[in-house]
Amino acid sequence: MPENVTGSVVGDAASTPALAPLLRTLARPPGWWLLGFVTAVWLILVNSLSLPGGGPFRLLMLTVPLALGTITVWTARLAAALARRDGRAGLRRHWARWAAAPVLGVSVIAMAYTDLPFSVRFALSEASLERYARTVASRPDSVRESRWVGLFPLQDAEAIEGGGARFLVRDSGFLDRFGFAWSPAGMPPDESHTGYERIGGAWYRWTSRF
Repeated sequence: MPENVTGSVVGDAASTPALAPLLRTLARPPGWWLLGFVTAVWLILVNSLSLPGGGPFRLLMLTVPLALGTITVWTARLAAALARRDGRAGLRRHWARWAAAPVLGVSVIAMAYTDLPFSVRFALSEASLERYARTVASRPDSVRESRWVGLFPLQDAEAIEGGGARFLVRDSGFLDRFGFAWSPAGMPPDESHTGYERIGGAWYRWTSRF
């Protein structure tokens, strides 16, 4: 029995020095490369939130695992920093670096809840979108297949009943596709493969179902 206890103590003593360099590295404040990576993931998520139906599906499917991986790495590093005296000192000195990822994460959740990215992007583009919609409604043959209007990449524009127009946002959604409808006469008529959700004024989110 004493031999077992002694062996356990020796084993713990031998393993601690081996882990020390790893814990010391993890406990360091996040570097600029990690902060840059977190910011890039945040920008991709915010861009997806600003589009009707979300951004490019393949990019989003890549970004979500990266975001989860970032949370895991950040949590492990924070735990290592809290476990060491020098790590806790680093937390106090470089609190802004440590707070960056949690703040960005909370902001994404808040923006998803309030629909703020979409509202801002649409508000900045509304005047350009309306001019384009009026052109599509009056001269649909003069419209190019794909173009940027305001802050949105558009395609498949067409005139609709009641003197309005609709167009899809390129790379928005997966099976279903999403865009905008401008209909000053009221909500466009329902079709078996479409859906509309009012944004405000004469504007609606248009869903072209798979």
